[in-house]
Amino acid sequence: MLATGILESGSNRFDASPPELPAESFRASLTELRLESGVFLMDDERRLIAWNQTLEDLFVEVEFTATESLPSGLPSEMVQMLMGGGELIALGALELDYSFQSKDDRGRMCVWDVSSIRREFASGDSAISATLVRPVALLKADATEQGLSLSESLLVYQQFDSVDRQICEAIAMGDTTGEIATMVGLTRRSVEVRRAKILERLQFTRPVEIVRLLVRLEENGLL
Repeated sequence: MLATGILESGSNRFDASPPELPAESFRASLTELRLESGVFLMDDERRLIAWNQTLEDLFVEVEFTATESLPSGLPSEMVQMLMGGGELIALGALELDYSFQSKDDRGRMCVWDVSSIRREFASGDSAISATLVRPVALLKADATEQGLSLSESLLVYQQFDSVDRQICEAIAMGDTTGEIATMVGLTRRSVEVRRAKILERLQFTRPVEIVRLLVRLEENGLL
């Protein structure tokens, strides 16, 4: 699991007590998983414990802070739906899967898929929840205005400077934000801002779409 020895084998219970949870280890482990979905952990009082880099990438302008609830910078309808799911988990639901409509960080209305699970501590008086959230589709009204052809995407890509191209190639290789920052000689924040602008110019919502674009360009002999 996320931290060795924390979750009992074949059980829904943690063998540690809440104060002993290694939050920093959780955050590092979540990012190392390199999931396409944004992931966050919350305690039974619905306070953030940890989250992965993908969640920050989905909402570049939002600041996530441990021990607080979901940031107010997220779209209000998203906060409402995620907190509603969190309430059901806090009341004892072990698993939840649902979808809702909400804007992404560029104001486009998307369909989002959510999966949540609840895991209790051995003491039985506390629990944490893990939630995965990701955009799966643009609504038609927005989709008709979005989406570049392969040739249009190539034209945009060719206009990137050398640093942006290195960032794209590193994303395709699966490098973390920290690894990319070291490679191009920028801060993590600068890389995050550049990545957000790359996504915006390509009309993408997730970094994995950059991977798919580079694969298509390579397959068509355009790189």
